[in-house]
Amino acid sequence: MGRAAIVVGVDGAQTSLDAVRWAAAEAGRHDAPLRVVLAYHWRTPLTAFAPSAALAGAARRVATDVVDGAVREARRAVPGVTVDGTATIGRPAPALLQEAAGAAMLVVGSHAHHAVTGALLGSISQQVAMHACCPVAVVRGRADPGGAVLVGVDGAPTAAHVTRAAFAEARSRGCDLLAVRAVETPMAPCTVGMPPLMYDTAAVRRSLTQEATRLVASVGEDYPDVRWELHGVDGDATEVLVRRTHGAQLAVVGSRGHGGFAGLLLGSVCLHLLHRSQCPVLVARGGAAPEEEG
Repeated sequence: MGRAAIVVGVDGAQTSLDAVRWAAAEAGRHDAPLRVVLAYHWRTPLTAFAPSAALAGAARRVATDVVDGAVREARRAVPGVTVDGTATIGRPAPALLQEAAGAAMLVVGSHAHHAVTGALLGSISQQVAMHACCPVAVVRGRADPGGAVLVGVDGAPTAAHVTRAAFAEARSRGCDLLAVRAVETPMAPCTVGMPPLMYDTAAVRRSLTQEATRLVASVGEDYPDVRWELHGVDGDATEVLVRRTHGAQLAVVGSRGHGGFAGLLLGSVCLHLLHRSQCPVLVARGGAAPEEEG
């Protein structure tokens, strides 16, 4: 059986070409085929009648031209990559999720209007990151080719899986891994009229950082060729990670926070990074990293 494909959604805008180039490079690194997908639909204003054959044909030609251009761009960016493309009728998010079933990764751009359908691609990227069963990469910001892969490490049950995905990406790029454990200053509940009980912040940070270091070191045993370091940092995890995305090649996060309904909602840190990261973001959810699939 062949390797699972990397699927990239396109929309005819410049940001989608950025996503195509990023996805082609990812496919080349992991020796995976690339599949370009555009989903489109049309509306007939002021009428309930079905679109005419002429309108349907025109929409199909525009969509096909966009896909063909994206396929050419992928081949130009990464000569030798195996790539095909398809234009399908439907709304972008559901169509991409269907195409991504069994995929190694789904790649989308960010914050642009769909040139064919008019949909807001930013909302599409959030929808697929929320519901996809495979890892989702949202290509935004500017990746620093000399930077590290950034991963946030917390106490979530998925922390080891997310860290492993980050190590796999660092290995495929031949770069370092920077793990960050953000620690907010906790404060104990207090009785009215009494001063709050403060924890020993340094001790808390030291304990949580040591726990994170053990986790990263354990996963890192399987990636002896990847240099890594872990920083314990005071502050809100979202703000700390957003700042650290400047100068990074890629930020890797889990899809889930510590609460909510698994598989339905994005964690707060993940959601903020999708909108504010200064480099591409990989949401590691379910399945193995591309290089580990057989």
